[in-house]
Amino acid sequence: MPKDTFFNLSEDKREKIMRAAISEFSKNGFEKGNVGNIAKSAGVAKGSMYQYFENKKELFLYSVQWSMELLVKKYNKYITMTNKDVNIFDYFYQNSKDIWVQLRDEREVVIFIQDVFLGKYSRFTDESMACMMKFSDEYILKLIQDGKSNGSIRKDIDDKLLSLFLTGVSFKFKEYLMKKARIAGEDIVDEDFEMMEKEIKAMIELLKNGMGAK
Repeated sequence: MPKDTFFNLSEDKREKIMRAAISEFSKNGFEKGNVGNIAKSAGVAKGSMYQYFENKKELFLYSVQWSMELLVKKYNKYITMTNKDVNIFDYFYQNSKDIWVQLRDEREVVIFIQDVFLGKYSRFTDESMACMMKFSDEYILKLIQDGKSNGSIRKDIDDKLLSLFLTGVSFKFKEYLMKKARIAGEDIVDEDFEMMEKEIKAMIELLKNGMGAK
């Protein structure tokens, strides 16, 4: 985590630093990523960066956390099931369709997370994935509980076991879609939803058959 001096900065200044860091790591990787370049882009002195972060590794790992927090905060209305009576599997489909388009507003952040996901920063894969799993676990467990409450998810399986299953499937499916986009020479955020819709519907149907209430 950053030092207290970082959190004492204004929200706008913190955002400039984090976006500069994400841009630098995305362009040059971790090893070649330059803290001086990040400081210059953010409009702060290079020495100040070490008053905010212990080292470049801490800055990188916080970039992953900050990116996840930004996406969750900015697109909360697309990932939070407000209508508790909606079938969770119908919600999965509509959610994926809506957020797919909206995420293009944060293209650089999404591509950074995609690169983390696909192992570009292999030196920090375990620590980065642990950060992403934390956000995913909290979100998915809540969805499962809501799904059980409205009768769309079977109640004979423990919440944590269902969460483990859904998280694993979700992460592997996202990896599959990202790799498919990369093979086509694109980033996931640049793909049209219609190009992935068939696979998304098929995956949701598989989840429904395994988890759905009969």
